[in-house]
Amino acid sequence: MAQTPTYVVVGPQEHGVTRHALALAGAGDAVVRRLPAHPRVDALLAAAEGAGAVHLHLTDHLLADSPAAAADLVEALADRCRTTLTLHDVPQPAEGAERYARRARAYGRMRRAAAVCVVASEHEREALERCGDSDTPIEVVPLPVERSVHRPVEASAETPSAVAVLGFVYPGKGHLDVLAAMRGMPAEVGLDVLGAPSPGHDGLLDELAAGAAEQGRRLRVTGYVDDADLAGELTRPVVPVLAHRHASASGSAATWIGHGRRPVALDGGYARELAARYPWAVTVVDDLAAGMAAALSGEVSTWIDPGEGRTAVVDTAEAARLEALAVGERALA
Repeated sequence: MAQTPTYVVVGPQEHGVTRHALALAGAGDAVVRRLPAHPRVDALLAAAEGAGAVHLHLTDHLLADSPAAAADLVEALADRCRTTLTLHDVPQPAEGAERYARRARAYGRMRRAAAVCVVASEHEREALERCGDSDTPIEVVPLPVERSVHRPVEASAETPSAVAVLGFVYPGKGHLDVLAAMRGMPAEVGLDVLGAPSPGHDGLLDELAAGAAEQGRRLRVTGYVDDADLAGELTRPVVPVLAHRHASASGSAATWIGHGRRPVALDGGYARELAARYPWAVTVVDDLAAGMAAALSGEVSTWIDPGEGRTAVVDTAEAARLEALAVGERALA
């Protein structure tokens, strides 16, 4: 039996990658050592002290202030002990040539340094393979939909009062695209931004405010939504939308689905993969304005039928078991 890996979990509690890592580590009863975002190399190596194997969930920007620096940290860790990775936000060409080149080089280096890499979708597996040649195996463990919240929810009979986008606000997440696509909607339909801006992107809120004012439309920004308030926000009469321009996986999608909602998702590789896995849980559209209008009118439901597919989801315990098997720890098998 392989040795249980120590999970080194980087970042603040509210970050989606951090929350996901802690949930899987907890479900698997792993040893967890916490570090802040952008840890120093000596702190990272100290967290691995005495561990025969370390597992790390990361995005480059959570681990360091540049993709190259993130790769440096992973290589230093891999020189110290067996290192396995769950990689999030895998680079894609749609990010732009310069940014993609920097990030792809770094993710390629991280893959080569690791013993095993885990990603959340086939879309991410293909993206990681494009980051450079490597013999390091890549395993796919879908993001979990937590059954504890994936319960029957009565569809609201009220006409949606707003379109809602869940998650941190940053370029490419789709907030501005959603607002632009709302131009033909009645002005009384607001835009709900259920999340806070990522560091350095507060200016996007100013752009959203200006655009909403120009349309005569209400803009509501909640900031980070605590767990205690999440169910209330996600089961309100709103149109849930996933409009990330280059999503490779989406915790926001899993959270909507977990609360009984069927979001409208802009077409893309991951959206199609999600629809293939859970066809009852997402509506994929190539015309965002038309898709939102159909949801607003009730032509397309944004509520999951309580009888549909509930046992088909991968929950946190199953995801933890699959990740443990993927990184070579079979105590949970």
